Amino acid sequence: MADGLPLDTGPRDGQAGQTTPEAQVGARATARAGAGRAQRSGPALTILWVLLGREDKASSRVRGYWIAEALRARGHRVRIRHAQNRWQYLSLLTAARGADAVIFQKKYGRYDLLASRVLQRLGRRVYFDIDDAPSRTRATATQQRANRMMALSDGVLAGSQALARLARQQQATVHLLPSGVQLANYQVKRHVPKDSLCLGWIGNGAHYADDLIRILRPPLQQIGARRPVTFRIVGACGVQKLHEAFADLQGVTPDFIDQIPWSDPAAVAAAIAPFDIGLYPLSQHPFNAYKCAFKALEYMASGLPVVASAVGANAETVLEGQTGFLCHSTQDWVQAIDSLGADADLRSRFGANGRRRAEEQYDVARLAARLETILQR
Repeated sequence: MADGLPLDTGPRDGQAGQTTPEAQVGARATARAGAGRAQRSGPALTILWVLLGREDKASSRVRGYWIAEALRARGHRVRIRHAQNRWQYLSLLTAARGADAVIFQKKYGRYDLLASRVLQRLGRRVYFDIDDAPSRTRATATQQRANRMMALSDGVLAGSQALARLARQQQATVHLLPSGVQLANYQVKRHVPKDSLCLGWIGNGAHYADDLIRILRPPLQQIGARRPVTFRIVGACGVQKLHEAFADLQGVTPDFIDQIPWSDPAAVAAAIAPFDIGLYPLSQHPFNAYKCAFKALEYMASGLPVVASAVGANAETVLEGQTGFLCHSTQDWVQAIDSLGADADLRSRFGANGRRRAEEQYDVARLAARLETILQR
């Protein structure tokens, strides 16, 4: 059955003596510094994690490496493996000896299915972790393999409510486990009045170029005609049409970075640091309905207000009028950016609210404790 544990596993801290939003964020971070070292709730576990990619792959970094680190801090033994060929899968079966649980992170190829069946026959509990729709192109064979993986697993770890609903069509035991952030990785923004704003986006520009152009070009055209803004894209990936689409907008200065060392927290924090407002455009597409709002989480962890499309988990993650604005139209984007751009106090308040929400709901240390509870059942 679905997991009913609340996401917030600890009490909200009281107000600190300092009064600025940034000072309150610092006080809360200090109060929570030991959250990842909290005593575990049961015996130590041995967990084998089969990851889709290395640390430079966002989903594997966020839902594998980061949570594994937090589980180790709680006293569990966690081993990470990658498998692409039959010999690596045979090695995987050997590595699983003594494991209490094996987690396949977004892997559902034929060898993953076969390995899962063998592991279960050997008495291992197998979980399937998913934070995206199985196929961007809705390929039938890919969706069928993912469905089989969900059905044969002992449980599914779903990154959003939409993915949990999808998984329940195949599997009765579904646990909601949102993607999280390592809070220490992010610099908290200090908002001050300024004439020129930096509007920022971070991600894979090769995948989201069409969304960026279709959704953001019209509002930026209107906004730039009234006030100067910098539009910073981190992860433009050399996509020429992105450069061309925003090069000729009056009042808009493009600042595009093709690549950064994605697995380096300092590089990510430095790339986000100039942002005043975090933007998250997302088209109404079946694949996007299952996205887990990680960009919004990074902005919130950085103390930034978020302006996002009201699509997928964005509507679960961004609190309208508290941590940001959710947009349905070009005018929504214009109004949201104008309101935040004109009011540094509003940016500061939304940013502090977002950071607090990231601390209380999406801290990797808290999510590791939640996963610990799931695996110890």
